[in-house]
Amino acid sequence: MKLGKKSIISIVVAALVVVAAVVGVVIWKAQPKGAVAAVSTLPDSLNPVLEQNTSGMNVSELIFDGLTNFEVDPQTNQLYTELALAESIEQNQKDKKTYIVTLREDVVWHDESPLIAEDVVYSYNAYVLEENNSPKRDYLNSFIESVEALDDKTVQIVFKNPMPEFRAYPVLTFKIIPSRFEGKDMDVNMRDGELERRFATEPIGTGPYKLQSWEIGKWLTFKANGLYFRNVPKVESIVIKRVIDPIVRMNELSKGRVNLVLETNPMDRDTVAKMSKVDINSYMPYAFYSLAINTELFPKAEGRQAMATALNRTELVPGITDQEEGVVLNYGPFPSNLFEVNIPEYANTPLPDLMPYDLSKAKKLAKTGDVQGQNAKLIYPDSMGEFGKQLADGIAKQLEAIGLNVEVKRTGDQVFKRMVYKEKSYELALMYYDGFDNIYSTMGSLYRTNASENITGIANKKLDSLFDTWEKEVVTADWIKQTLLLNKEICELSPTIGLCSLQKDVYSRGLTNVYIATDNPFLSAEEWKFDN
Repeated sequence: MKLGKKSIISIVVAALVVVAAVVGVVIWKAQPKGAVAAVSTLPDSLNPVLEQNTSGMNVSELIFDGLTNFEVDPQTNQLYTELALAESIEQNQKDKKTYIVTLREDVVWHDESPLIAEDVVYSYNAYVLEENNSPKRDYLNSFIESVEALDDKTVQIVFKNPMPEFRAYPVLTFKIIPSRFEGKDMDVNMRDGELERRFATEPIGTGPYKLQSWEIGKWLTFKANGLYFRNVPKVESIVIKRVIDPIVRMNELSKGRVNLVLETNPMDRDTVAKMSKVDINSYMPYAFYSLAINTELFPKAEGRQAMATALNRTELVPGITDQEEGVVLNYGPFPSNLFEVNIPEYANTPLPDLMPYDLSKAKKLAKTGDVQGQNAKLIYPDSMGEFGKQLADGIAKQLEAIGLNVEVKRTGDQVFKRMVYKEKSYELALMYYDGFDNIYSTMGSLYRTNASENITGIANKKLDSLFDTWEKEVVTADWIKQTLLLNKEICELSPTIGLCSLQKDVYSRGLTNVYIATDNPFLSAEEWKFDN
């Protein structure tokens, strides 16, 4: 049969449609099922030894365990530490700094190989190896002298100084990784080898969930670890889904397509409270807002002190910073309730306000500090949303009172990071610092000369020396004295101006047993249950 031209064209078009449909099915992948947590940024690595973004650090909680783990008390929503990979931890009563750790017999890696003491030794050596540039390196080095395997299930850990158990347990929460991966020994340098690089994207751990898939730019999925040494997770799979736009995240939550929203805006709370079947889990994070000042552009301390004394923090965001509940006003580098939260038996008063609001004094300092009559741009990132706008506008308005003309500018998050962290081309920047531990032991990274997170350019030998002493201090009373000295020195230099810490909300829908007490929302993940 001879086909006409029209028939041939019709057949070709039909064939192309079929091919396109087949290709489309191959390319398009339906979102996997499970408890869905919406985040703006997916992890860039899953190796807890190496530097990770906040999302990566949170997700590590699903995959890995420490010798001890942070847990959340469901009755009080308070954070505490308890034994995890360690069956027991015994302190040498003579020197008070040597601990013998006995590992649990029932722990296996996700490839079902047993946990051994050499894994703990390997993990510690990887964290402290200079080439790995681990963010935990300085922290662990400041506490631990050595880690040694005594046999397959016993580890000896020697601290540099006598260490009470209540302080040793938090140090031992660092995540343990396997010394062998895919049947081969891993090099302690985790940056160069192909095997070590693959571990960062396809890791195995001992944790309650196994990495199942990683769809670049879209989502990660995790499957419950049926051999978890504690209770097997009740939710079979978890999906960490990228949803950049905060409005879209809220819409997805309201439609029941998302079970957990982690990055929330305090301005949205009233709206969310009106949604049906949505739980609001609140906690005070180890985090704070502050105003960073580029000291290259504002070199005089008097000028920076003028800005500090010109700010009336209670009036910055009406309805939020003027409330007593859910907000802590900060007058220096640390949250002002640092002592009350951690060591109330030693000190239960707020850190002092050394640069109190004093407009007359601020105007005089502005004149001698070369700030009066100057212009400056104050930038804040998109992710801070309406709250960031109101906070930045409030700061600009108050600084106008001392003759500093401030233009507020909102930028995309990537532009903000480039201007602040890479180029350091900003003048004033509204910052949200998070990811600290309970005593803010990594604070030096913001202020030490040439430190990795020092965006202000402050360089001061006395301040460096104070951090050296503070980071090594293990006697609580002396640690308090050193903290006060640090607080005073940083307030006088004023490279940053403390603003506030805010209670943070996590919204959940369709899930129960979601207990939130810290920046990491996955601490209670193995206890989550679907409502139905």
